[in-house]
Amino acid sequence: MDALQIICNRIKDLREFSDYTAEQFAAKLGMSAAEYTDYENGIKDIPIGLLYNIASALQIDASVILFGKNATKKNAAVVYEGKGVEIERYQGYSFISLNSDFIAPELEPMLVTIKEGANPEPVQHKGQEFNYVLEGSLRVIVGEKEHYLKAGDSIYFDASLPHAQIAMEKQARFLTVIQK
Repeated sequence: MDALQIICNRIKDLREFSDYTAEQFAAKLGMSAAEYTDYENGIKDIPIGLLYNIASALQIDASVILFGKNATKKNAAVVYEGKGVEIERYQGYSFISLNSDFIAPELEPMLVTIKEGANPEPVQHKGQEFNYVLEGSLRVIVGEKEHYLKAGDSIYFDASLPHAQIAMEKQARFLTVIQK
């Protein structure tokens, strides 16, 4: 079973445990029942912002959905040598959480690897986002504008605008920090 399906199963189990029907939970998230069930069944990739909205609606930490356990650190969480918890969102797009064991973080730092040819759909979520390119080159689409970044470049943007990152070489790695 792939990582997306594991996450979808957790969401369904947590929703059912919380005594919500799919229709009730979709309404709580402000979307149609059909759209919600597409996410819950793994038909559509779940944007990271939606994962946080689901966690908030269930009154749990997002680490339960992403990693199957509650975070345990409240003062500091250390990730040595970039060996955080890795999630492959879809073929060619993976990220390593750099704070998965921190209780109630206000920021979500991740090391993201995107391979050439991965074609992400634009996502939107609340807050702001920061991307710093570590290797390769990246095309970042924010709203109607495209930005071309190479190693050492960064972008800070309003994450409520539709946005996507696309590798322009074999792969691109970047640090992203998302405000929750």
